[in-house]
Amino acid sequence: MKIFRLLAASLLAAVCAGFSSCGGDELESVPTEIFDPTGGNELEKIYSKYIDNYEDITCKSFVKYNNDTIAFTGITPKGYLMIDLFRNSSETKVFEWIDNTKTDTIYNVHKGYGEYEEVRIRSIEPSFIKFHTEYGKDFIAMLHLNGSQPLRRVLFVNGGQSHMTDVLPEGVATFIPNWYNNQYCFIHDCCYTLAGDTVYTIKYGENDMNNINNYADRIATGGYHFLEYQRISPEEAIGAGIDTGYDNRYRIEMVRINYKTAQNVWGEQRYIALPFDYEAKAKLAYSVTDKSSNIWTYKVSITYYDGTKSEATLKVDIESGTVQGDDDYIASLIIGKWEMTSGNAIATHVAYKNDGTFEYTSTEDSSYKEVGKYKIEGNKLYEMYSGEDEWIISDILLLNSMFLSVQELEADGVTPNGKKFAYQRVE
Repeated sequence: MKIFRLLAASLLAAVCAGFSSCGGDELESVPTEIFDPTGGNELEKIYSKYIDNYEDITCKSFVKYNNDTIAFTGITPKGYLMIDLFRNSSETKVFEWIDNTKTDTIYNVHKGYGEYEEVRIRSIEPSFIKFHTEYGKDFIAMLHLNGSQPLRRVLFVNGGQSHMTDVLPEGVATFIPNWYNNQYCFIHDCCYTLAGDTVYTIKYGENDMNNINNYADRIATGGYHFLEYQRISPEEAIGAGIDTGYDNRYRIEMVRINYKTAQNVWGEQRYIALPFDYEAKAKLAYSVTDKSSNIWTYKVSITYYDGTKSEATLKVDIESGTVQGDDDYIASLIIGKWEMTSGNAIATHVAYKNDGTFEYTSTEDSSYKEVGKYKIEGNKLYEMYSGEDEWIISDILLLNSMFLSVQELEADGVTPNGKKFAYQRVE
């Protein structure tokens, strides 16, 4: 079994190219040598002797991959599809499978406008095979059926039973054999179980190009941003990506989508400010370090051109899209002394302290000082001056390691009163 597992792994690694990128699961073969039906093929000369009733088999195909693997496919005299795998270096057969359901070799293909073309299959090539168990009894394969025009079907083998999809349409760009938890796959516009049962189908948009990533980005951001997705069920996924916005500040953009319903589950994407100074040449990256519960931990790192590095850790509730400890996270950014750069006020500076208090001062009036307490809830800053009993509420328009911008609100905490203030950190 160890030899076979190594072969299966090498076959999986060798058959890359041609499908949309969704986590590296979509694979298609690049064969280096195809069977020549005239009998001049070296692979036929070497391996035909290991195949029973070889002369009576039709739709024959030998494929040599770049990893010491030879695949033979054909239709037995009784009409059953067979697949053999050989190790080239030792000329050893390591796998054989024969279907128990007959395979069609004549197809009536719709050409459009009610017209059909008869396509007779001359050969069948396994462009991709993935085995689901270490013994190789269950697998999924993409089959190329070669005739007057090329056709594609997907073969599912599970628990000794086989199932084939209908002929796939032209322009298939998505083939993901491990869609979720090694229990589902996604092919073209359909999510399947590993037995080939349909779970749900989607409808691509005109600009999706039959690509599931483009479909996801359209649901998540209208197609304006490209995110990376980690599925949390056969239907849903969490998307994330680093965004610089339009104001030279870094944010991580997050979204939860439902493929089946084509919905943004949170209603809109979330933008979480990152505590990094902006630099055009900086490189940013993120990873999910813990997703054992509904609270996922994200680690975000930045490397500046001079080699300086910094990191930030976020905890995100994937049920609601909120950052756990979000208020504390933003509060950590606001702590420090700020100089007012725009706005109409006596104070020229404000200092927000670790203990939740603030102090306004003025370089133009050394006698001026006002103190109080503050708190942050969501994207709102609450300030209560000493001796007062009502909060002054402001929307936080911008907050990063260098800049702070707020807009005061009416007592209802919603309606802007027109007063805006901008600050730059001075220490």
